[in-house]
Amino acid sequence: MRRALRVVGDESLPGPDDDLDPAAVLAAVAGGDLDAFGRLYDELAPLVFGVARRVVRDPSRAEEVTQEVFTELWRQAARFDPSRGSVRTWVLTIAHRRAVDTVRSTQASRARDSPGGGVGP
Repeated sequence: MRRALRVVGDESLPGPDDDLDPAAVLAAVAGGDLDAFGRLYDELAPLVFGVARRVVRDPSRAEEVTQEVFTELWRQAARFDPSRGSVRTWVLTIAHRRAVDTVRSTQASRARDSPGGGVGP
């Protein structure tokens, strides 16, 4: 279900029947608009989960990565620079990096817990 966005300032953001302008939605998220955040989530969560799932392979871990990505998006939305790429590319880059970090962290933890502490022979 798509959510309608509230009016910010004098400009109306895309509603449920309008074409999605991801940059406008992300700008609204940067301003603290929860409805815009819901819209961003509705549009991008399946893609973020898909990237995370392909990297971490475990659906539960992929869900955790997806949650972490959207938490980061809420906090860092103002850092998006449209001159450097699309919202989708930016979000999926964050998702991929977070998923890779999760895999590396898991591998490092396993190495520390293995006999010899991950140190070679």
